Amino acid sequence: MHNTSSLKLNRDFRRLYSRGKSRAGAYVAVYALKTRRRDKRLGLTVGKSFGKAVRRNRAKRLMRESYRAIEQSLPDGYDFVIVARGRADEVGFNEIKRDMEYVFGKLGLK
Repeated sequence: MHNTSSLKLNRDFRRLYSRGKSRAGAYVAVYALKTRRRDKRLGLTVGKSFGKAVRRNRAKRLMRESYRAIEQSLPDGYDFVIVARGRADEVGFNEIKRDMEYVFGKLGLK
């Protein structure tokens, strides 16, 4: 991820959940918030109820790769949190990428 850094602090995640715009697709939900920064920041979350660590890690890998594929078409100056939904680990890269493009389009960012 060339010009995207990671969201790590709990307060940043909470700020996005409370103030950010959100839209959901079949496999991912995206929270986005405009910031004063010049770069993009990304946080990935997969809840414990999603399953065991193997399932959660696969879902995160798929979401990270899908984000990398569409990163250049997204505007700078935003924080994003992408949350895995449903059976995100059971589908392939192309389905996650397509769903992510759809959700970013619904947010008006693509």
